[in-house]
Amino acid sequence: MRTYKSRSLMGVIAVLGLLVAGTAQAEDACPAGVLPGSPGTPETTLNDEFGPGTSDKTTCLENRENIKIVMQLNKSCRDSYATHPVGTNGKPTGEVSKVVNNIANCANNRPYALGNLRNMLKDLKTTNGISEEEIDIRVVVHSGGGYLMLNDAGFDGAGNYIEAGRNKFQSQVVDLMAQGVRFFFCQNTTRGFIRNGTLPGRDLIGMTGGATAQLIPGVEYVTAGVTAISDLQEEGYRYVQP
Repeated sequence: MRTYKSRSLMGVIAVLGLLVAGTAQAEDACPAGVLPGSPGTPETTLNDEFGPGTSDKTTCLENRENIKIVMQLNKSCRDSYATHPVGTNGKPTGEVSKVVNNIANCANNRPYALGNLRNMLKDLKTTNGISEEEIDIRVVVHSGGGYLMLNDAGFDGAGNYIEAGRNKFQSQVVDLMAQGVRFFFCQNTTRGFIRNGTLPGRDLIGMTGGATAQLIPGVEYVTAGVTAISDLQEEGYRYVQP
């Protein structure tokens, strides 16, 4: 009887060991599961998508817990550009250089950094099987990126109501928020938007609700974008440049 019990116990331990090993292997699988196909196409594996042997050549994430990332968003469009005024002699005129962020002329598939964020979430959640509870992504928004934080419709600095067209990427920002991404808008940039007439100042708060009322619901503030990035890094967030 004693021998029978011992063998039975050993058998149970062996089975439990196989179950634990199987669970660990599933958790560490690369990728964690099948990948969603493009619209109209079925789910697929890496080998199906790129050819035999692809999965064996692919490196997935080692760290799948407590993911903390901070990203800088300082332009509205991937086609934004910097101006460097020069005279007819080709020399600088002394005028201030600036970044042109004409969001109205940006193609619908060209918002700055939003595509990177979507791809990052897809890789973390789908490819690597990381739960949303383990992911903390914070986006610090300043300079030209501020246009992506505005409601598409709202008041400008003169108190005029803009029906639409101020931010055609609002829905993409809202979708990222729904997936847990937090956006933090620089108050120095907000002051600049008030000065250049993009947002209403305090003298129009009674009529327009002020600058804060023009932001996409859920957008938060930091006092200064560049220092917030440094502070978040001190808190353990890994910086990612889009």
